[in-house]
Amino acid sequence: MPNVNATKYGIAGSTLVSSWTTARETGNFATNQPSSSNGTAVLVQRGSKNGINYRITRAFLAFDLSAYEGQTLIDLTLTFRQTNGTVAGGVEIAILKSTAQGSGSTFSDLTTSDFYSTIDYSTAYATFVPYISSVNGNNVQSLTQTAMDDASSGSLRLVIVQKSNDALNVTPTSDQTENGNWNLDTSSSGYIPFLTFTAINWGEKVNSVPVTTIEKVNGVPRTTIEAVNVYNLPTGGDDVYQWYVYQFGVATTIYTDIPVADIVVGTVLYLNETLTTVAANIYQKVVSFQDIGTTYCSFSATLLTTNSSGVITAIECAPINP
Repeated sequence: MPNVNATKYGIAGSTLVSSWTTARETGNFATNQPSSSNGTAVLVQRGSKNGINYRITRAFLAFDLSAYEGQTLIDLTLTFRQTNGTVAGGVEIAILKSTAQGSGSTFSDLTTSDFYSTIDYSTAYATFVPYISSVNGNNVQSLTQTAMDDASSGSLRLVIVQKSNDALNVTPTSDQTENGNWNLDTSSSGYIPFLTFTAINWGEKVNSVPVTTIEKVNGVPRTTIEAVNVYNLPTGGDDVYQWYVYQFGVATTIYTDIPVADIVVGTVLYLNETLTTVAANIYQKVVSFQDIGTTYCSFSATLLTTNSSGVITAIECAPINP
């Protein structure tokens, strides 16, 4: 399961002001890539020493997932190091969709303008009821299917906020300091927050249907299937096609100078996109499940066999289990 560190991470917040709305919607500072061993990640504070005032802090994270773009991501979790600097008893948080920190594989630093307008308060990324506890330890949060779908686009940006007041827009009615702290000191016990997930490379279509529109295959949920009809569009040039064959769950990348739908006995298969290394001695590896456009095996898997020169010597249909 890959671990991907946040490319950009930081906090943005407001200073003490008398208006709850101003505190919630107007950022006054942003700190990028902090390294504190016990820094504030989220905060909602109300004080009344010099009149009632409020302030809020939020944590923003941006992850580069371009290496997994177009793949199905499952079992997605967010991990960061929480600390005992958190308010006693812990603080309930919300993990929400964000568009802060720019885009692309490198993103950009957090700014005060990201503080409020970039947050999608209607799209939760965390399952269950997430907390930051007042103990030193790893905080692992399971993320939603929506987060997994967004992550498959090649990036994921999210924000962590205090829930009961900030996420729900409820003005505190008494003095409080509800804070959740994290440890980002990579020279000691802290670390950069990271995502963990399983990536499934399906290719782009199953039986000419885009993968992203499919919920189940033969009654089996898409997110539980490792591979079905994996077929990618050309990647090595206009006349080079990349696809996969499977045997005992192990995938082999195959290249041809014709689409997989056109393969026939006598077609030469290759192991590299320059078409110089032949795919020799393949024995009955699965090419497709319920056909991917070939004339073979409409209702069962298609099996391939090649000789020492990478030439297909047999295209057969797997037996259909009763």
